Order: sequence, then C-alpha cells, then structure tokens
Amino acid sequence: MRKLFLSLLLFQLYLFTSAQQDSIAFKRGEKITYRFYYHSAVTGNVTAGELVSEIKPNPAYIAGSRSYHVVMDGRTKGAFNWFFKIRDHFETYIDEQHLVPRFFKKRIHEGSYQTSRDVRFDPDSGRIAYHNLKNQQKGVVHSKLKVQDIVSSLYYIRNWDFTNARSGQKYYLNIFIDDSIHRIQFEYTGLTNVKTNLGTIQCLTFKPHVLKGNVFADETPMTVYVSNDANHLPIMAVSKVAVGSVRMELINYQNLK
Repeated sequence: MRKLFLSLLLFQLYLFTSAQQDSIAFKRGEKITYRFYYHSAVTGNVTAGELVSEIKPNPAYIAGSRSYHVVMDGRTKGAFNWFFKIRDHFETYIDEQHLVPRFFKKRIHEGSYQTSRDVRFDPDSGRIAYHNLKNQQKGVVHSKLKVQDIVSSLYYIRNWDFTNARSGQKYYLNIFIDDSIHRIQFEYTGLTNVKTNLGTIQCLTFKPHVLKGNVFADETPMTVYVSNDANHLPIMAVSKVAVGSVRMELINYQNLK
C-alpha cells in the first residue's frame, strides 16, 4: 500500500515533458482535491483516502529566488485507517522564473513506516543535497539534468503543450526521490472522454511505465487522464493492483487560472 500510494502520487505528477513551454498554467491560491477509491470483488467500491494540493497565496523566497510555495497532504479515510493509516505531508518551493524546485521536504507516516527528509536544489550548479532527518544521513548528488521533486513535477509538467502529440509517443521526466534521480517513462495513448462526479471531461490519456513488483502485475498497470484544456489538471488515475484496483479522481478545485 505504501508503494501504491507513492506511485499514485507520482503518476499524477509526470504527465508532460518535451514540446514547447507555454504560459504558466496555474496561479497562487489554486487548490485541488483528489479522492482514492479501492475496489475488489469482496469489498466493492470503498473510499480509501484523500489528497489535497495547494499553492499558498503569498510568494516565498528561497536562496533569493521568488518561489511558489506548494503544500500537499495525503491521508487515508474511514476503515482504511484501522489497518493501514497514512498521514503524508509534502512541501516544495518552486522557482517562479524557471519552474524548478529550490527546497523540498516530506514527512511520511504510512502504517509502521515513517520518514522525514529535506532536499535542497541548486539548479545553477546542479547540486542536490539531501538530509534524512530520521537517521541523520546526508548526501549530495550532482546532475546536469533538469530535475524535479515529486510535487514540483505536478506543476512543472502542466505547462507543456501536447497539441501535436501522437499515439504511442514516449516522454521522460527526471525526478529526485530520497537519494537518487529516477528517469520516468510514459506513453501517450490519445484522447478520451472521462465521466467523473464533476461531469464528462475530455482528457489526454497516458500509460506510465513502472518496474514490475509485488504491487503491480505488469509494467503499465495504470492509465492516467489529464484535462485537455489550459489547466492540464490530472483528472483520474486507474490502476490494477495485486488484489482489486484503485482509482484516484479529482473531486474539487478552487482558483484555477
């Protein structure tokens, strides 16, 4: 479940890379809310949790750079708290001019697993310094790549134009997780209309590629749907898991640009 929750978070994040960067697709004060549903033959459709991501209304300054301050919180709900309680908190500070992270922190509490990590990004030098507050492990990674954290990715990738995307086309995004850079591959599969509680929304459709493991049965078990408009909001993600399936769905939004 911990892998699943992190994967769902990631899959809403790395939807756009390549093509021409357009005007900024979001503004301060934007708030988006997702709900997680779990389905199996035994349980039926059950609300599993909720994820809220908000851009704070006031700018922040990190290393002299004017930045967006984004706060994201994920938590299980109802019966899921009894056997696998999740209380996750993430913050990122995104350089306003270049849309790259300057500082990222996460505070994870998922069942018996807990961790606290801070990461400082220096995009000018390519230096990424991480600090595991739980065991005081520190380290530095150097990279010439443009690297995002798992939250800044959501906002960075919303600014790409997929007007000329072709079905089967593959895209890549570099994300720093814990102590290393991961290159994520995903495949664009076309347009489709998605029925949600907010109505029917035309969406760009993607299939992220992940490693095989105990949670996922194959490399592309998930389909991600993103609004085909100027907001480029992740609308829904549907995935098969070892037992049943999980759906993440946008249920509320405020202050879209």
